[in-house]
Amino acid sequence: MPSGFQNDSNQLQSEMYRVVVTMGNGTYYPTASGTVADNGGVTPTSSDSFSTANAPTTLAKGQNRARGNMRFRNVVNRLTGLADCQIRDITITEANADAQATSLAFTVAYERPGFIPVTGTAIDGSTAITTTAIAIQNAVAQGIRDATTAAVRVFDPTVGSGDTQLSLSVTASGATAIQTFATVGVTLIDESTLFD
Repeated sequence: MPSGFQNDSNQLQSEMYRVVVTMGNGTYYPTASGTVADNGGVTPTSSDSFSTANAPTTLAKGQNRARGNMRFRNVVNRLTGLADCQIRDITITEANADAQATSLAFTVAYERPGFIPVTGTAIDGSTAITTTAIAIQNAVAQGIRDATTAAVRVFDPTVGSGDTQLSLSVTASGATAIQTFATVGVTLIDESTLFD
């Protein structure tokens, strides 16, 4: 006797993707100290992520760190714009709080990846978006390139609390859209599949 169970496209079918952003190229991800809106790379750390002993040593380096965090938030916004997701297992490679990250890796988990649109062309102008992995790669690259202005917390070693509120802007890093897209790698690492 049938149980009445039927597969449904709205059912949870989780997939997890590992995203790696390679930022070692100083032209694509400028590392100059200063108040330049394309500096800062991409980082999940913010002004309250450091102990006093391991914190940015100048306001300019604190601003770069805050810009990197703004880009990370742009990436998260782009990923959640595809479908509901979770960001897990973040790994960042950086020498210290003054140094810009050279690599950022994280896992993005989608419970309903079938809702992610896999149509159109990526921001590099030539890659067809035919898989979920390419759609995610494109969303991450778009987030990195999004221009944003926001009032954010910035680590400032000249302030007693080490923290100040500033209006900062981020622009696309020094890379072209093609170059940014190429610095993002996405790999399917786990999935559960519904069977008919």
